[in-house]
Amino acid sequence: MTKRELHQKDMIISPLIEQGQSPYQITANHPELDMSVRTMYTYLDNGLFTARNIDLKRKTKFKPRKCHKTQITDRSVFERRTYADFQLLNPDIHVEMDTVHSSRESKKTLLTFFFPKEKLFLAFLMNRCTKGAVRLVFDHLEKRLGTYEFLSLFEYLLTDRGSEFGDPEALETGVEGIQRTSIYYCDPMRSGQKGGVENAHTMLRMVLPKGTNFEYLTQWDVNLIVNHINSTPRKSLGGKTPYDAALEVFGENILKALQLKRISPDEVTLTPKLIRYNR
Repeated sequence: MTKRELHQKDMIISPLIEQGQSPYQITANHPELDMSVRTMYTYLDNGLFTARNIDLKRKTKFKPRKCHKTQITDRSVFERRTYADFQLLNPDIHVEMDTVHSSRESKKTLLTFFFPKEKLFLAFLMNRCTKGAVRLVFDHLEKRLGTYEFLSLFEYLLTDRGSEFGDPEALETGVEGIQRTSIYYCDPMRSGQKGGVENAHTMLRMVLPKGTNFEYLTQWDVNLIVNHINSTPRKSLGGKTPYDAALEVFGENILKALQLKRISPDEVTLTPKLIRYNR
């Protein structure tokens, strides 16, 4: 490879790495580079690009998360809703649900959803991490989607035992009194049973690192982050993005109702600069 060819590749690769994109993401979106992921890592290790190895986003090692400060204390909640019950049901499609907390300076919390097959990630800002706040998000989504579409998307939900999920009947019952979902709970201290949403949180934390204060975060900011995450191609999807995988399954109207948009490949940014630059 000539110096000129190397420089041309560097002009494409280094800015994207600084935006938080991975070598896989770059090679998937730029086949004209004619470079394997392994070769790109080698060139970075050898200092042949402007971007350095240290600039690469790191794969976060999965660690069991510490227990919620408040857990569901009413054991009757788990009757016929345990992880063992979920396994017996063995649904073809389910959605994982969780929360992401702000720093201690703010009570604002993100309610998150993850669709394992499509790798689609959703997040909704709540003013407080309470059962009522979660219910409000569910009601808002049902009104936006319609009861039938809500049921088709969220028929089975798998979550942890945090107290914010402690009133399953209220979440399962729609605004017109129709059952809109069925909720199941992971075993205690087994967040890996919903590992998809936990891994999605590692991408979220690339933009909102732990310790970030959510007090001035808006739903517009959250939608922007979600759209950038969902516009990142995944190897498990054969190089497709979660947005495109979901578009094939759910259709454009559903994605619009969820306020999801496709981000151009070279505009995808997974660093704190994403929110800082768009305020």
